[in-house]
Amino acid sequence: MKFHKGRLKFVLPISLGVAIASYIMLANKFQEVASRDRIFIVIGATILTAVIAYFLFPQEGDNPNDRGPY
Repeated sequence: MKFHKGRLKFVLPISLGVAIASYIMLANKFQEVASRDRIFIVIGATILTAVIAYFLFPQEGDNPNDRGPY
């Protein structure tokens, strides 16, 4: 699998936004969740978001007619 650096400009800000938003939501609305578990939830959400965003956002110069599975 070839790593595309052009996609990082989309993936990193989205992942960072999800990490911050999920931590704030867990801290404000779900105080009963243990702090260690909050961190695990935030890490899981961030990784899942990064993987999904990496495959959904096209790289610069990709062929717009190419619709194959990645």
